[in-house]
Amino acid sequence: MKISVVVPAYNEEQYLPACLQSLKEQDYSGDWEIIVVDNASTDATSQIARDFGVKVVSCPRKGVVFARQAGVEAAQGDIIVQADADALFPAKWLSRLVQRLTEQRGVVAVAGDIRYIKPPIWADLYSRLWRLLKKTVYIFWKRPSIIYASNMAYWKEAFVRIGGYNFALPGIGDEADFISRLRKVGKVDYASDIVIFVSSRRLQGRLCQYVFADVFYYTVLCNLLYNLTGKSIANERVDIRLGIESGLRLQPRWVFAVLIPVVLAMVAISVYGYFSPGTQVFGKVYSKETPSGKANLLEGGYAKVIALSFDDGPNEPYTSQVLDILKRYDVKATFFVLGKNVEYYPDVSRRIVDEGHILGNHTYDHKVTTPLLNWDRQLDLTQEIITRITGVKPRLFRAPFGQKTPWELDGIHKKGFVTIAWSISANDPHASSSDTIAQRIIVKARPGGIILLHDGYETKHGANRSRTVASLPYIIENLQAQGYTLVTIPQLLDIPGYFE
Repeated sequence: MKISVVVPAYNEEQYLPACLQSLKEQDYSGDWEIIVVDNASTDATSQIARDFGVKVVSCPRKGVVFARQAGVEAAQGDIIVQADADALFPAKWLSRLVQRLTEQRGVVAVAGDIRYIKPPIWADLYSRLWRLLKKTVYIFWKRPSIIYASNMAYWKEAFVRIGGYNFALPGIGDEADFISRLRKVGKVDYASDIVIFVSSRRLQGRLCQYVFADVFYYTVLCNLLYNLTGKSIANERVDIRLGIESGLRLQPRWVFAVLIPVVLAMVAISVYGYFSPGTQVFGKVYSKETPSGKANLLEGGYAKVIALSFDDGPNEPYTSQVLDILKRYDVKATFFVLGKNVEYYPDVSRRIVDEGHILGNHTYDHKVTTPLLNWDRQLDLTQEIITRITGVKPRLFRAPFGQKTPWELDGIHKKGFVTIAWSISANDPHASSSDTIAQRIIVKARPGGIILLHDGYETKHGANRSRTVASLPYIIENLQAQGYTLVTIPQLLDIPGYFE
């Protein structure tokens, strides 16, 4: 099996050397080749490619799909890998991309992701939102909504079966239209963790032009009109290095009429998915169990079970007081602890486990930025601390503030964790009295629910949780009087609480 990496290039003498050097440093040990397609360059692009000892193909017809097509036709590989001349490729990029494609039956293509090198602030925020949207779509529909043509691998046989690239869309025919046709012959996989680094030159000082012209007009409208009518609204995409060469000019009133509702809808979905603890917009989250749950089915009908959980501990003396009350009523609960607090209170952490309660991972220090930036480091560090001090390896995870991102949930689930939210909360850290806390819990209680209380307050040692402690006996007695059985979250969901 041979691999062909195709790199279309137009006047890329500034970026091509670094690109080819990063490709030469790939750790892939199989048979592979690099093909640079000179797309009518007027600079030293072609000579630079030859100096690197790679295959050079000439394509005088300008347009990225023409260049990519010429590269594929000259390729000897069974697998074609798309790249761009202004990108840098990590050493394991090619081997990971090829492995992802070849190890899955029925997959005809794999698309990775990109990160911009030193992008302007707006572009960084835009790309984060775009990645969030793509991951959300993939989680629910198991296919990418769109791809970056600069980071993709596909079987040449599938390429031939769909007739190659779409010449009616010379600027975007290697992206949405391409994967749409590939999906007719097999599955297109999305590997968000296979990342390359791309120049941000096309973004500098071009916010309006990029969003309205490049993305909306030349990508969305052009692709939409082609699918509806079979005709393209533009002969060629605008190249920022050449100015406007051809194609229709942007009509702002149509752009704003359609783009604004789309953007607002994307923002609304993203905000809701991020801030709503129990929503499953971004992936599987348990906030309660349904009557069909195994743990809730008893002979003769549906059992009234409810789970009690505590966040932000351990925190003395309040965690010990909570444990004393639970022991008095013979109730087991689930404690989502912070790694930093476990280090500070190791004895009470061990007591939680010794008395039959369940420990869950709640990150190291409860930072609001965790879902966006460093969830994996926070998760792994806390897991190591809990295991070292208590001897158990929690399988349950609860995000700080219940906030989450698609990439965080996806990564957490790949590690084997189960994400837990809640359906019943008294907002006890900010409640005015123990009676208020108790009443809020009792009024909201429903069979299969997960109750959220706090024995700590983030990483503030000794944070006053006396009102929560005082409300706990009343909550337990009232729920038991209503016929509820208080259980741990693993009992409620019928799942293991720890890794073996």
